[in-house]
Amino acid sequence: YMKWVVYFLILTNQCDRKRTQEICERFELGPRNAKFFCRDRFEAAECLQWLERNLPTDNSTLYQKLSGFRTELILYMMAATQKQNVKKAISHFFTRLRRVTISLKGRDLKKMGLAPGPIYRDTLQATLDAKLNGQVKTRKDELEFARDFNRGLSVVKP
Repeated sequence: YMKWVVYFLILTNQCDRKRTQEICERFELGPRNAKFFCRDRFEAAECLQWLERNLPTDNSTLYQKLSGFRTELILYMMAATQKQNVKKAISHFFTRLRRVTISLKGRDLKKMGLAPGPIYRDTLQATLDAKLNGQVKTRKDELEFARDFNRGLSVVKP
């Protein structure tokens, strides 16, 4: 990650969108950096406000809220909040949750006889949520969860 970006985010924390745009133009930041400071930072601020109002929440919701942000924005959010519970939640995401994955794949769902389609995405997301929330731990647990999640749905004809 780029340390200067976090410092710059904190320095411009109290600036509105227009002022931030002016600063980016004055510093002649490239389009990608300008988008980061003028759009992404405000999305992070909205997420931070949501966290401050809605914590505690389960791990899967925390993951869903924070997983789309770059490291610099995660660190910015930790620095920008005054609330210790929010700092702890963001730290928990950063140190433990952000790298959680499942071993379940589409081919596993196909082997179960599930017809391809949007249900694959829904099943994989539900399984990841269950793993984040401690409901499943092993590959066997994931497969069992996916079977239970899709119980009663139509399957591919042999």
